[in-house]
Amino acid sequence: MLSAFRTLRPGASVRLFQTPVDSMRRHLASGEVDLALASQPLAGPELCSVELVREEVLLAVPLGHPLSGRERVAVAELADEDFVTTRTGHWQRALLERLFAREGLTPRVVCEGDEAAATPELIGAGLGVGLMPAMARPALGEHGRVALLRLDAEDCHRTLTLVWRAHAHLSPAALDFRRVAVESFMRDAS
Repeated sequence: MLSAFRTLRPGASVRLFQTPVDSMRRHLASGEVDLALASQPLAGPELCSVELVREEVLLAVPLGHPLSGRERVAVAELADEDFVTTRTGHWQRALLERLFAREGLTPRVVCEGDEAAATPELIGAGLGVGLMPAMARPALGEHGRVALLRLDAEDCHRTLTLVWRAHAHLSPAALDFRRVAVESFMRDAS
């Protein structure tokens, strides 16, 4: 998506940063950013959005873990597992807590951080188990130290949405970025 946009608009300035959903909302409201790519609900009467992709979220466990040979696992079976996840405010943590709450459980978080990309390495080192988006499967396969299982849980997915302020002026470059983002994900889905 970014490569396609840079080809279309080689001189356009792009500033990219990761932040929890509450910070995204503030950055949008203040006009500091034109668009936000959100992995959890970011809605309101002042915001517009388009869903780009909905993908399954999987459980990653270290190779050799008792669950590593299984294809599926129920959330209730994870009650005594140590979890590696992101801090509160990020989608992985929100999903983990929601899945556990449905079962009347609280996840045991032993490692939390702001950098989701570090999660597979920590899981592979045996620190715990964690949630990973399906799109990370190719990179995790290269990692070679984690196994992926499906969770028997309703609504175990991540939805990526592109969000902008409803009545804000978007520059031609921002409009092009929005169009390229939608087209990129539609192309990947086919």
